[in-house]
Amino acid sequence: MFRFRFVFTLLFALFYGAFPVGAAEPVRVGAYPFLPFVDKSSGLTFELVQAMNAFQKDYQFEVVSTSANRRYQDMASGAFSVMLFENIKWGWETEPVDASKVFLRGDGEVYVARSEPGRGQAYFQTLNDKHILGVLGYHYGFADFEADQVLLRKKFKITFSPDNEVSLRNLLIGHGDVAVLTKSYLSGYLLKNPQDKDKLLVSERMDQAYAHMALVKKGSKPTAQEIDALLGRMEAAGVLKKLWAKYGLGE
Repeated sequence: MFRFRFVFTLLFALFYGAFPVGAAEPVRVGAYPFLPFVDKSSGLTFELVQAMNAFQKDYQFEVVSTSANRRYQDMASGAFSVMLFENIKWGWETEPVDASKVFLRGDGEVYVARSEPGRGQAYFQTLNDKHILGVLGYHYGFADFEADQVLLRKKFKITFSPDNEVSLRNLLIGHGDVAVLTKSYLSGYLLKNPQDKDKLLVSERMDQAYAHMALVKKGSKPTAQEIDALLGRMEAAGVLKKLWAKYGLGE
């Protein structure tokens, strides 16, 4: 009897020591290079995840890396179950995901060219005769949100880069006519590099206005509704407003 009680007690301790009662459930959040939301191991996505962890104790959110092209496959395979700062129309329409409500507006993408004498906003009226600089895996309004590089190359003269930073760099050295850049990224770049402001012509019209959502793999936890509720409480507490302001975002 003593031996039985000892074995039972040991197994009980091992089991509940490995799975503490009330422990937060780990949740992996996919993130690909998308300034200012993701820049290697920093950016707004990382700060939002930290704030979400601090605001509740049911889930422990953790950022894992993916790429713009690979994110659909990685979500389907279970590499992660949540993505932030996404939109269902960015290639997710046929994927097994649920979308949260829109939680951030006010950013988007603009067309940027080199500033030259006599060049004005009319330069952006058509892109069909321009060498376009875009980011691989991104969905653009001018292309009806098609991201297949083979199809895009058939329709446009377009060069793909890994991120906005490389697109802008190529534009400045003359390796393209028009770069499609995230407004918040461009604003941040010009704050750090004011000497380049007069070198650039920025379109008044936008390629697209972002309507950021969270996407959640169907059947996983937390659900899209739980994320809606969490972000709603964070907004009511003023947490989100402070985060958006830090990056110059929000309506």
